[in-house]
Amino acid sequence: MRKILFTAVILISTAVGVNAQQDTVQAVLLDSADVQADKLYNSGIQKFKSKDFKGAISDFSEAIKLREGFSLAYMNRGSAKMELKQYSEAISDLNVALNNPEEAKDAYYLRAKCYMELGSDDKAEGDLTSAIAADSKNAKAFYYRGVIKFGREDYEGAIADFSLAIDLNNSYAYAYNDRGSAKRMLEDYDGALADYGRAVMIDNQMKFTYTNMGSVLRKKGDYQGAIKEYSKALSIDNKDYMAYNNRGSAKYDDGDYQGALMDFTKAIEVKDDYAYAYNNRAAAKFKLEDYEGCIKDCSKAIELDPNYGYAYLNRANAKELLRDDDGACSDWKKAIELGAQSAAQYIGDCK
Repeated sequence: MRKILFTAVILISTAVGVNAQQDTVQAVLLDSADVQADKLYNSGIQKFKSKDFKGAISDFSEAIKLREGFSLAYMNRGSAKMELKQYSEAISDLNVALNNPEEAKDAYYLRAKCYMELGSDDKAEGDLTSAIAADSKNAKAFYYRGVIKFGREDYEGAIADFSLAIDLNNSYAYAYNDRGSAKRMLEDYDGALADYGRAVMIDNQMKFTYTNMGSVLRKKGDYQGAIKEYSKALSIDNKDYMAYNNRGSAKYDDGDYQGALMDFTKAIEVKDDYAYAYNNRAAAKFKLEDYEGCIKDCSKAIELDPNYGYAYLNRANAKELLRDDDGACSDWKKAIELGAQSAAQYIGDCK
């Protein structure tokens, strides 16, 4: 326990005669620098909890001035700076916190999160591994290391880390979702669906998990099942333009071109610069023999993304049916140039 220092201030009372009183001494409590540092630190913690991150930083900074090498204050100031997206400044504070082994396990984890935000995944992975070495029960460290491995397309490594996170916390919905996505990339569709299902059992408001389930069902050819899952995502967020686009794609695959057209239109209403939805609506219009409408939507998609090869391909096919052979040939050639190699099957008669 820290010692409280007292400064004695002597108040002298002078009197004469038989009623003279004794001199009195009053003890006045004055905080030491250490006690004041603790008070400021605790105040900073309360402000952090209230999301007053600037106020927290101010208190932690004052505490650091009063106590040299106050590692907890450095770590929490770094955490507050991270909340304000001041990642480089946060890293500087966390570097100091790492000098204290007691703070190292948390400081490594927080610094890793900063490095991830800055796009320095190699450094982040190193810090997460150090955090795990310091605390083998840190489920979040395993999870985020799995996220980094997923980003590198090391799906088996990602699955291993997500599984370790789940072993430590069997209610870790995000770990189930992301493990499902890694399994999906390895074409383990049944395994992916099982993990997605577990994720929404834990948290039924994870709209992106329903979207992921829909995408897997679409891969398996279960278009009606996919449509149901996309609809669940939309019941949570009716402004989810990607869910509208994906549900439209499932309807298109199922031969419901009018329903697909409606969903693609809804996606565009929510996000009017969504090139994919314009191209997909163009494809639905093509199936409905609205070739002029198809060309118009393809042109809009190309305006938004000049490198959209499949929009050139779809526009070319519509132009051909409207007897614009030169326009069709030009678009097919551009489509091939941009990687839409299926256009090669149409280009045979072009000069």
